[in-house]
Amino acid sequence: MDGFKFDATDMLKKIATMGEVHNRMKSAVGVYCDSSGKKMEGYAKNNAKWEDRTGNARQTIKGGFKWEDNDKCSAYVAGNMEYSPYLELAHAKGKSGDDEVGMEVAPSFEQLELANEGKYAILRPTVRKLTPEFISGMTNLLK
Repeated sequence: MDGFKFDATDMLKKIATMGEVHNRMKSAVGVYCDSSGKKMEGYAKNNAKWEDRTGNARQTIKGGFKWEDNDKCSAYVAGNMEYSPYLELAHAKGKSGDDEVGMEVAPSFEQLELANEGKYAILRPTVRKLTPEFISGMTNLLK
């Protein structure tokens, strides 16, 4: 699963450690992370480089968010077909130059090099392209 992470720990502690302000801010961060994940989903579906055979790989791309702990929210985009890791990582055209975009794959795909960027990669490039926009938006939200 690719995504970006925004650690709001310090900011949320500065705003309020408990109470309504904290809850509203946390809610706003969650909504923003979810909308960021959905935007990555749309971008990935519209810009995938492969030619559809069944359309399943494109249709099952999902974006969203999750709270990793009480103060850390992650937006993500994921491929959800059994062969999605091959689209992202196989037939590599080179190594990914970033360490910020994480990849998670099932144990059955451990033989694939996670630093590879495959010929049909769309998830990592989507995150890389949209993260600056999301960070800027999050900064404005938390001002």
